Amino acid sequence: MGWSKEKVDNLYRVALLHDVGKVVIPDEILNKRGPLSDAEYAKMKEHTDIGSAILEEISQFPMIAVGAKSHHERFDGRGYGHHLSGKAIPLEARIIAVADTFDAMNSTRVYRPHLTREKILSELEHAKNTQLDGEIVELLLQLIRDGKVKINTCDEND
Repeated sequence: MGWSKEKVDNLYRVALLHDVGKVVIPDEILNKRGPLSDAEYAKMKEHTDIGSAILEEISQFPMIAVGAKSHHERFDGRGYGHHLSGKAIPLEARIIAVADTFDAMNSTRVYRPHLTREKILSELEHAKNTQLDGEIVELLLQLIRDGKVKINTCDEND
């Protein structure tokens, strides 16, 4: 994206803390193996505003709260937080959303194993310009094609 090292480093800090609001979400919701109830989902959605409120107290990095506040917004406006859409979603949050989505698919979760390479690529293609910013997804896909971002292909049972 042509960013300076300082800007990338700042995004890294923002990304590291984007889910800090989950510290107040009960473990039984965070670690639930099945689908969340409506009440549990409503509680889970609170982590964006809680995380943002926590991080807004860090005055040395004014943008640090952006990732927490807006990483569940969707490019098509159907996400949560404040129902932002498109370029109204801060760029840092759009990048974190793509990275977080990829990480979720590429990692084993309590409720399912990591997805296959084919499924990850298919899901990323499907999410372009709906859930995720299509331009950022294309950049990630290019990094995958170039071998700079790896997809987990190891079977944990091996």
